[in-house]
Amino acid sequence: MIRQIDHAEIVASLRESLLVLTEELVVEYASDRFCRTFDVERQETIGCPLADLGNGQWDIPALLEQLGRIVREGTTVEDFEVDHVFEQLGRRVMRLNARKTERPGNGSRRILVAIEDVTRESDATAELERQRLLSNGIVDTLREPLLVLDDRLSVVTASRCFYATFQVDQKATIGRRLDDLGNGQWDIPELLDLLTNVVPQNSSVEDFDVRHTFPDIGEKIILLNARKVFREGNHTGMLLLAMQDVTEQRRLETEREAALEQAERLLEELNHRVMNSLSMFGSIIAMEARTLTDAECQAAFKRMHARIDAVAALYRNLSKAHSVDTVQADAYLTILVEDIVASSGHSEALTLDLKVAAEPLSTRIAVPLGLILNEVVTNSLKYAYSERSEGRMGVSLEADDKTMTVTIWDDGPGIDPEARVDSGLGQKLTEAFSGQLGGEMHRDSGPDGTRYTLTIPR
Repeated sequence: MIRQIDHAEIVASLRESLLVLTEELVVEYASDRFCRTFDVERQETIGCPLADLGNGQWDIPALLEQLGRIVREGTTVEDFEVDHVFEQLGRRVMRLNARKTERPGNGSRRILVAIEDVTRESDATAELERQRLLSNGIVDTLREPLLVLDDRLSVVTASRCFYATFQVDQKATIGRRLDDLGNGQWDIPELLDLLTNVVPQNSSVEDFDVRHTFPDIGEKIILLNARKVFREGNHTGMLLLAMQDVTEQRRLETEREAALEQAERLLEELNHRVMNSLSMFGSIIAMEARTLTDAECQAAFKRMHARIDAVAALYRNLSKAHSVDTVQADAYLTILVEDIVASSGHSEALTLDLKVAAEPLSTRIAVPLGLILNEVVTNSLKYAYSERSEGRMGVSLEADDKTMTVTIWDDGPGIDPEARVDSGLGQKLTEAFSGQLGGEMHRDSGPDGTRYTLTIPR
């Protein structure tokens, strides 16, 4: 059947260029595609030695060596590639198939050479290989384990860190499904569900916790980041699975939290004991005061008792709130003022106006602030309401980003500039505690009452 088809038609339909050479490597025939592909004229080609074509552009040692072997040994050449730069055409990569034939009848020998221009294919392959090497290099430099999976969850590549961390072999990893790795040690239901169902829907998942016990390396806590990517052109889906072994980190965090809990329990117990000790000291001082006959000594003991009780109030609040170093200003200062007023005997006659913000106070601030409040409130009770059946007193606390302002006021007759208030000790203590807080205390007093303003930097 083929004999009935014109050979020229067969040659014209081929994708490859075709040359027919004599045993002396002289061109006896060149197909039209050869002439177009390599930009040569037929009349300048036929009868010309191959090495002389195009002013010697085909004088390619590797090609001539292969054709010479065919002439000498009768061998066949398949898929032989030649990378050559032509003077007019530039660089070309040619894939050659060549064989020796013998014409029936006269027995003359010819060499058939089929040439395919694979420059683009070769360049694309080389670029793909460069990208592969670059990708593998990037993967291998990562400090965290990384897997690249195909859409069937088979491992395409893995980082060196993955092999080292999970003690697996490269030959037993590449090409295998994830759940088949290491005799099924990666058959983790939540991980497979993540990669099969979650990632395809959301394209990426970050910080997904997996806790699993591996046969050889024990229990591991792994933080996973997964992302689905597509290759351009063929739209092949790939999964990038980055892993962070946080087992040691989580262990340290657990130990640290346990240590903090233990420390808080110890501090809470310490606060409770300090509170009890202060209450005991206050009771002893109160008992001693009752045995004294000197009025001035009794007053001094009472003031000492009040100061101790002010600090004890702080620790009562800490214990009540199960805190070790912070109290809420509204609860602490409100109870402190109410206790001072109640112990003074003025609670029925005195109206309190308390506007204390719910501001957290560290013990570093709460202790001196409570002592300041004790001194000022006690002083006001002593002098502003000594001869009155009723009155008003107010305490407020306001805070912004920079300062905290505490205001204590009464509606008494004001302070006599000539009077010695609390023999001057209360004033000295107030100034000392204000300085400890880095704050400033201002006092305004007149016939309508006395106002103390304490400004504390945050």
